[in-house]
Amino acid sequence: MTEVEPDVFAYGSMIVATFHQGRIYGGAGSDVGFATSYDSGASWAAGSLPGLTRYYGEGDNLAAGDSSVVYNVAYGTWLIACSPLSSVGLWREILVSRSQDGINWDDPIAVVTGEGSPNFDKPWITCDNTPASPYFGNCYVEWDNANQGDRILMSASRDGGVTWEPPLTTADLATGLGGQPLVQPSGLVVVPYLSLTGELRAFVSDDGGETWSGSATISRATAHRVAGGLRAPGLPSAGMDGDGKVYVVWEDCRFRSSCQANDIVFSTSLDGIGWSEVNRIPISEITSAADHFIPGLAVDAATSGKDVHLALAYYYYPDAACTLSTCQLIGGFISSLDGGNSWSLPVDMTEPIGLSWLANTSQGRMVGDYIATYFTEDGSAHPVFAAATMPEGTTFFESTHTATYVPGLAPRIVRDGALAILPAPDRRITADDPTAIVLTATVNAKHVVDEMADAWLVNIGGEVRITAEVTGIANTAVRCSLPDGPATGSLRSSGLSSCVYTAPLRPGTYHVRLASIENANAVATVEIIVYTVK
Repeated sequence: MTEVEPDVFAYGSMIVATFHQGRIYGGAGSDVGFATSYDSGASWAAGSLPGLTRYYGEGDNLAAGDSSVVYNVAYGTWLIACSPLSSVGLWREILVSRSQDGINWDDPIAVVTGEGSPNFDKPWITCDNTPASPYFGNCYVEWDNANQGDRILMSASRDGGVTWEPPLTTADLATGLGGQPLVQPSGLVVVPYLSLTGELRAFVSDDGGETWSGSATISRATAHRVAGGLRAPGLPSAGMDGDGKVYVVWEDCRFRSSCQANDIVFSTSLDGIGWSEVNRIPISEITSAADHFIPGLAVDAATSGKDVHLALAYYYYPDAACTLSTCQLIGGFISSLDGGNSWSLPVDMTEPIGLSWLANTSQGRMVGDYIATYFTEDGSAHPVFAAATMPEGTTFFESTHTATYVPGLAPRIVRDGALAILPAPDRRITADDPTAIVLTATVNAKHVVDEMADAWLVNIGGEVRITAEVTGIANTAVRCSLPDGPATGSLRSSGLSSCVYTAPLRPGTYHVRLASIENANAVATVEIIVYTVK
């Protein structure tokens, strides 16, 4: 079984994710799946949408994919948009499935059924959820027609997704793909997308989708080709804060020497027409060999001004110059509590993934042309992403995963004026010791700066090495212990002065205590935050 290309949306404590199921080499999957949580991601129920394909729920289509999800507050309805491959082999429809509870889904409704031989691609759905907006309850779907040079089309619904208006083009007949419409509190719809000329662009509607403006430039996208034949088309990911400020991220190599690897970068706008300068997200050093791509951004709509919370999921290779057989694909996560002025330490959400473990497609191995992240009402971010383990023969094990991140717990990392990470040695935590003996614990972590909390992020089941330096005494041996009890992880010795901590399979905040064997007054305690990846 393979599951790829997820999207996610949350309302209150309820989360709904959607994704391809059973990826098909030529396009889309055997059905569109969903996973729903009522308790902010603590537990999940999952299934397949009925009425789409011949594989499930008495549908007639050969395949379906490119799914996205939204909640309509005005109508109390969840909606999943997708693109099916018809029984005669045409991508001629955009469909929307509706549900009141996120578990039981109606048969799909056609947004559009194209005449002739269209090739509809990459639908994305959003709704106007601001009660004060003049267009409260409207929903909007964006997609492109590949058989018309990726002409971008928009359709609006004014009854909760039951009926849809005929598709419209932009004023300048924009072409491109991967548009992600967002609705500001005023009702202004902003649609950033990737143009066929390699630019990030955006267009807007200020009349509830009756008309759509010409497109404006966000930035030129300069990207390093992702190695190993992995699908990574460079699509943007977008989110909006409580004031309606739009954030767009994408992969870009402009800050790297000779474009040898990608960073994730971002730009912002208040009106969808004027955009800020491009800023680099400091996931790794600017001289690093790591390559970053396929971002999924969340912006907490409950935050605004200088305190906007951002959460970003992405994939990366530690070595941009790898090959199909040597690339190690890793899912990562980073966050900001101040609108991108500073960023947390990056966290690995997956173990390294071999590219041969992933679904193969006509355009390369696949985790998704996009992934996504969203905030629940408690301020926690929930990235959704594909991860895989080694196949057994012809049986693949690629599935949709999520993680839970609580803002404010992660150590912070500060950018300098050149948007690069400030280099520094490993963080040292020195004990208060009334004697002349001082024990210093050094935690081996990536990307460390001085302005950090004395806490470290570890995945469930992950390991971190802790090394002690004892001065003022000849015997430098230390003893490691778990002051919170044996259920908080495990330890093994790694020499006289170091130990390796293995995190438990339960998230939480735990501690490792290091004490000098010669003098028990010389101690240091390291706080470790363990995150869950389900």
